[in-house]
Amino acid sequence: MRINTIYLLMVSLLLTAGTGCKKWLDVNPKTEIREGILLQDEIGFKDAITGVYQLLGSGSLYGQQMTMGFMDAIAQRYSVSSSSHVFYQAARFNYEDAKTKAYIDNFWTGMYEAIANTNNVIGQIDDVQPVFSGNNYNQIKGEALALRVFLHFDLLRMFGPSPAVDMETPAIPYVTSFDVSVSPLLSSAAVMDSCLKDLAEAGQLLSIDKSIKERYPQEPFLSFTRNHFNYWAVKDLEARILLYRGDKTGAFAAAKVVIDNQPEYFPFVSLAAASADDNPDRLYAREHLFSLYDYKLKQHTEAYTKSGAVNGIPILVHSTGNIKSLYETADGGSSDIRFVYLFEPAGNSFASKKYWQDKISSNSGFDYLRNLIPIIRLSEIYYISAECAPSTEEGVAFLNAVRANRGLADLNTTISAANLQTEILKEYKKETYAEGQLFFYFKRKNAAKVDGSSLTPKYAFPLPDNEVEFGNR
Repeated sequence: MRINTIYLLMVSLLLTAGTGCKKWLDVNPKTEIREGILLQDEIGFKDAITGVYQLLGSGSLYGQQMTMGFMDAIAQRYSVSSSSHVFYQAARFNYEDAKTKAYIDNFWTGMYEAIANTNNVIGQIDDVQPVFSGNNYNQIKGEALALRVFLHFDLLRMFGPSPAVDMETPAIPYVTSFDVSVSPLLSSAAVMDSCLKDLAEAGQLLSIDKSIKERYPQEPFLSFTRNHFNYWAVKDLEARILLYRGDKTGAFAAAKVVIDNQPEYFPFVSLAAASADDNPDRLYAREHLFSLYDYKLKQHTEAYTKSGAVNGIPILVHSTGNIKSLYETADGGSSDIRFVYLFEPAGNSFASKKYWQDKISSNSGFDYLRNLIPIIRLSEIYYISAECAPSTEEGVAFLNAVRANRGLADLNTTISAANLQTEILKEYKKETYAEGQLFFYFKRKNAAKVDGSSLTPKYAFPLPDNEVEFGNR
């Protein structure tokens, strides 16, 4: 669906009179708001931004396909050798296959729908600033701006060319208004300029309250702030964008802001928590700078790693040999807590149980462990710092900080710069399994091959047919 059509449909929903209730987003009854008052008071703005988060957690986006599903299938994380496998064509970069096109079209449509919602919040919030209590105006506007950046940047990472090859060819629109006009395609460089401009404003607004809360009875909207786009997630996203455009100095500076405050806000998971029989912390929840809450996560993950089995084998698995090789079990990696506690044997394969919801108590004290999709991890900040550090020795130290907390021995600080890059890639592959991030690493580097495939990768997704035809692309 082309972008201006998305806006037209949403505007018509908001302007249609005399119909009682309309859904702001078709994701959860909480987002059903009466017309005419939706964005006139603080509650309306809170529900609108909550609706964006819920949309992003849907199965067609980060709840399944942009994390454990499609995006990791094209990153060659699974065994998909059977031509009947749901991701067989996708893993071969056949983006013209009907099923594959449907996934890609849903990314485009769903994410621009979410952008439309953020733009409606941003476009109206200044006019009613006096209705907000406490810091909520800054919080909500800052989150909306940061989400707009986050969504545009991920669209660029999917639909734009590799930044190592081309920064000037028109790639995607950067949409900043809630209307039905067709926004022009901008180059990767221009999109990232817009991202960084919006992100600077978001950072200023969100810096007023940098605290990370779980339960916060005084203001439920501000509970579980790891599930909101907070100040620290903004700094990681800034580092992610700057590294993508090749500014290692800037990326390192942004990353260091988080690292310098890591002990206070984002403690590394303990072995006891990661290995617990009851209420295991498989996602290392308190290391999340930003995660989404997916109330259908059990359904989404079990469809691929449990109940959606063929001949007793789940749909998304990798061979035992490949998983052991990935975690280097023959060379000291058998102690890696990611290998030991995050995989389940399935015949001659392993399935990821990272997202499994079993053994987590309904006790409210463990709410922070349930239904989470990690989007921005603390470890990424260390990997960016390792890649961008002024010296190889400093880079190794950043990488060792994560390794030590995953049960691995330190790397020698005297390894070569080339070997450090090899070790960084290994860590990305181990840490982000089933999270949809690895493909973007290979794309940023414009790698000749994605590890695990002999095929030449296609790094830029095609624009949806409707967008090309009706958007005059």
